[in-house]
Amino acid sequence: MKESCKDYLSRNKSKSFNEILFSFIDEKGVKDSEIYKKVDIDRKLFSKIRCSTDYIPRRNVIIKLCFALGLGKSDFNKLLNSAGYSLSKSKFDLVITYCLDNNIYDLDIINNYLYIYSNAVL
Repeated sequence: MKESCKDYLSRNKSKSFNEILFSFIDEKGVKDSEIYKKVDIDRKLFSKIRCSTDYIPRRNVIIKLCFALGLGKSDFNKLLNSAGYSLSKSKFDLVITYCLDNNIYDLDIINNYLYIYSNAVL
């Protein structure tokens, strides 16, 4: 007998962006306020991320969250992928990858590299 679509979805469901993000925050033992201040987003947006389990912020916000949490490449990609995003071979994304590979987590330095090499910032 074939399993129902509902059973299949339930069995293969992965953790949501929200679940993964807040598990990393708990793992790191940091306060929410520390993270949203590092990322330079307001408390209202962070609250929306926390309370709305289906809410997915913009890609750049997620990238800043990853750097603020000091995530390694694997966890960085896990969080980014959970929101339906990924890194490509664009100059912007290559700068992000360079920073990850070289343990550069300071958003000012990252934005400086991004501006120099891709004429954009997070």
